[in-house]
Amino acid sequence: MKDLCRKALLIGMGAAEFTRETLARAVADLEKRGEMSRAEAEKVMQSFRRTARERRGELEEGIERAVAAMLDKMHLATTDRLEELEKRLRALERKSRAKR
Repeated sequence: MKDLCRKALLIGMGAAEFTRETLARAVADLEKRGEMSRAEAEKVMQSFRRTARERRGELEEGIERAVAAMLDKMHLATTDRLEELEKRLRALERKSRAKR
């Protein structure tokens, strides 16, 4: 499951990089032909980078929610849950020793 999520994330990152490179080439070509100024080209690329950062954050949050939901359905213990159970176990062990 973890490997599948990792592969999906890598595919998404690869697609984003391909899109960035393609856009950069297109913008550079437009600038070279005089159809876009350098300032306009920079503005387009800055806008793309800003949008990409926002989407990456949304994607990461979505993946985290999906993985958490899958783990919940599989009834697998999370690190937080295991730590909580360890604390309870230690408390019970202390009580048991104190009663002896």
